[in-house]
Amino acid sequence: MLSIYSKKIRPQHEMESIISATSGYEAKTLKKWQKITTTDTDSIHIILSGEVEFRRESDELCMFTLQKEGIFGISSIFYNSSHMYGLVRANTMVRTIKKDEFQRLITHHNLWPDLTKVMAWYICLLSKRDDVLVARSAYSVVREFLLEINELIAQHKSDINVYDYIQEYTNLARSTIIKILSDLKKGKYIVVEKGRLLSITALPEKY
Repeated sequence: MLSIYSKKIRPQHEMESIISATSGYEAKTLKKWQKITTTDTDSIHIILSGEVEFRRESDELCMFTLQKEGIFGISSIFYNSSHMYGLVRANTMVRTIKKDEFQRLITHHNLWPDLTKVMAWYICLLSKRDDVLVARSAYSVVREFLLEINELIAQHKSDINVYDYIQEYTNLARSTIIKILSDLKKGKYIVVEKGRLLSITALPEKY
């Protein structure tokens, strides 16, 4: 749900400036299914490449997926924040840096304005997520995800199972998702075969 939105507002220049400043630190490769966490650690993680899902610790709900560079653990610099962890979905290059060293690096290169913009970007992503999911009907949530899946397929030719994708990023029961998609198929608003979205027309605003 955040994949398209995050790319449109991504602070790429600021992200690259911060990552460039960390070039003196060794990078390591994490394999699929390894975790990236800030729990019980005084480090943050600079993600250089790969694919990482960020999941909520409390219930394993997938919050968003990062497929480019990123910084994980910014809030942990100042607070004992460990509500999320990263789950590696493809080989991922990461630099792990001590928090105090990272702060000195940011100060030395005068990158606090850049880091502030990156932090604001993350806030925007989570605010957008709340806007879609909090106090919304199940149908409006499914509708938002169908529109994103359709755009992802058009842009990246992604092989996405709509049932799994929607359930992965929401707390909706699978039976609810199946019922809504079934009704949309009956109304000829979507064509889904073997879990894959083949086509979509103008979706109704209300169920």
